[in-house]
Amino acid sequence: MHRMTKSNVRNVAQASWWRVLLLQFALACLATELTQAQDHPAGGAEAAAPPADAKQGLATLVEVKLPLGSGGEAPLKQIITRARERLIAEARLRGDGRRPILVLDFVPTGGAEGTGSQFETVLSLARFLESREMSDVKTVAWIPRTIRGHGVLAAIACEEIVMAADAELGDASADEPADQAVSRTVVEAYREIADAKRTIPVALAVGMIDPAVEVVQIESEEGVRFLLRDEVEAFRADNEVINESILVPAGSVARFTGREGRQFGFVKYLGAEKPDVAKALSTPVESLEVNQSLLADWEPVMITVRGEITPGVVSQLSTLLNDNVAGGANWIGVRVDSVGGDLDACITLANQLAELDPNAVRTVAYVPVEAKGGAALIALACDQLVMAPDAAIGIGPYLAEVGRDDNRNLPPQPRRRRGFKPNDEEDPAALRASVASAEISLRSSLAAKTDRSWSLLAAMIDPKIELFQYRHKESGETRWMSPEEASELRDAGNWTQGAALHAGNEPLVLRGTEALDAGIAFQTVDGFDQLERLYGLNQVAFVEPNWAMKLVHALASPGLATFLLMLGLVGMYIEMKTPGVGVGGVVAALAFLLFFWSKSLEGTATSLEIVMFIGGLVLMLIEIFVVPGVGVFGLTGGLMVIFSLVLASQTFTFPRSGAEMDEMRRSMSVVVGAGIGVIGLAIALRRFLPKAPLFNRLVLEPPPPEERITLSHREALADYSHLVGVTGEAMTDLRPGGRALVGGQLLDVIAEGIPLDRGTSVIVVEAHANRVLVRAAT
Repeated sequence: MHRMTKSNVRNVAQASWWRVLLLQFALACLATELTQAQDHPAGGAEAAAPPADAKQGLATLVEVKLPLGSGGEAPLKQIITRARERLIAEARLRGDGRRPILVLDFVPTGGAEGTGSQFETVLSLARFLESREMSDVKTVAWIPRTIRGHGVLAAIACEEIVMAADAELGDASADEPADQAVSRTVVEAYREIADAKRTIPVALAVGMIDPAVEVVQIESEEGVRFLLRDEVEAFRADNEVINESILVPAGSVARFTGREGRQFGFVKYLGAEKPDVAKALSTPVESLEVNQSLLADWEPVMITVRGEITPGVVSQLSTLLNDNVAGGANWIGVRVDSVGGDLDACITLANQLAELDPNAVRTVAYVPVEAKGGAALIALACDQLVMAPDAAIGIGPYLAEVGRDDNRNLPPQPRRRRGFKPNDEEDPAALRASVASAEISLRSSLAAKTDRSWSLLAAMIDPKIELFQYRHKESGETRWMSPEEASELRDAGNWTQGAALHAGNEPLVLRGTEALDAGIAFQTVDGFDQLERLYGLNQVAFVEPNWAMKLVHALASPGLATFLLMLGLVGMYIEMKTPGVGVGGVVAALAFLLFFWSKSLEGTATSLEIVMFIGGLVLMLIEIFVVPGVGVFGLTGGLMVIFSLVLASQTFTFPRSGAEMDEMRRSMSVVVGAGIGVIGLAIALRRFLPKAPLFNRLVLEPPPPEERITLSHREALADYSHLVGVTGEAMTDLRPGGRALVGGQLLDVIAEGIPLDRGTSVIVVEAHANRVLVRAAT
């Protein structure tokens, strides 16, 4: 048996002592690094950054705006390819052998943390990012704010991840139906991307999408591993497990903050701001500004918003916008030079701009002079705001005056509305109610579709809102908000109020340079030529409403709409008074066709109103020609016609606000005005039409008063019951009333059932006093 000497024992003891000392030193260093990462989240990037004297590399930044809808990956792939090619060409020119860095800035929009992406769209983008085509650049996902949903898949397809310390990544199942299990196809796609890139452990990626799995953290002699529960036993068979803990229990999905991702090893650096990211990646911070000229092959158009903004103007601009986007335009410039107008109309156009897919269409508001009130909302709804240095954006002049009236406690007085609806008169109390209604729409709709706070948007129309710069204590993010909005945030305690954007007793109006300094404007330019150079534009098409759109707008105006209705109703009256299909029927058809066509293009009339109008006419014709005297068909048809005409002039069914009540009153005034005009014209036509040179052969002239008295007396004493069963001949068209020669007498008769033409052989089927009912003789 081999024995150990005292010297051997002493050597072994010394060696063990040195091993313990080295192990303690290593653990102390690790603890120090983790402490720095937790105590200085923004500085976490500094802790892991390369040496300051290292040569800075090439980099560029591309924004990935979430959610990604159907087809949204196609323009993104083009942008990424263009950026990659430019990086590689510049690296070769500089003789830099290092791989350039392509930073993908994941930007959640709509206030829903990026949820709503389509799985197939994001999977296509993720496979593109991990393809061999992208291997000559380093892809880095930068996540300054929390993202959930399938956008997570594109982030883990990058080689490295940079996150803000408090931003979260995970809960990819948020875009899957809540009442169904996640498809195995979807789960395997996450497994595929994670296994291909090795940016994040496969188990963590699966835990982000599948709530049915359990993710386990295991410590062994080889280090820390993350496994799914069904993988643990196989791992234990080949390895000695020191510690095991459940990281993500079954029934939940994984969500990790930047700090946790750094701790678990899949987040390379911590950084909430571009300087942090630039320092971590050893690249100039200027390279992380979006290069607009490299983004895409722009197909630019410029739409102009000037003067008073009315519903009709918005309807024309909306049509222009839809037509150009459908025609392939991917850069929409909106030149705004207006102090506002109808707030509801302005918000409608702003919502339409905000709803465009930012990955497919870039919207840019260009303000050379001013954009105030509702016009400012349109400008802020675009993806980017570019202003002239001395241009102004802010609250409209009349709205500001109302705010001063409130502060001085002056009694409300009617005045000319400037910057709201210049052609109307409204007292400040009614205007304040309209502003309050508009603010509800901004909070519930528009703000959720943009990156702007609702209080910043509301400050453009409400002088009582004060804006302050709020800074997040941990992430360093800054926002312009009102104290009310800041108090509503989920983490309100982490936001610190800073300087005010404007004096509390002054309305909000910012010059271009001030808006740029505040981060509200993207850039300032001295003219349109500089705007073209900023985005690398060529041959910008300025689109304006054509003659057809102007004609439609004119026809939809209240005056011409009333005239068309009068013309249509009068044409119907003339047609009823003349035999056959004549001038009256053609005039009525054209008038109603123009009315509904113009209202349809204005966006107020739909197929419902048209069907209701035609149905009402049919019921009225049934009352006149088929079952005269019943009344039900005529009354129902008349009401349907009236309702269809009213609904065709407005965008809602039942009013829910003061503005909608005003619109309904205008709609009803058009119909009532047309009805009154028709009654007056009918009286005039009844008196003068039989004497008119053109119509005197078509309309029977009423007999003189003396003859009418004699005829009335005779008809009162007449009894034609003896003519039942006697045949005769129709002397006029019976539609259904007319005259027929029966038994040698010319009588006023009514056709039973269908109308009869002149010359038709008829037989009397019923006679009560002077009412004679006939039908075609067989």
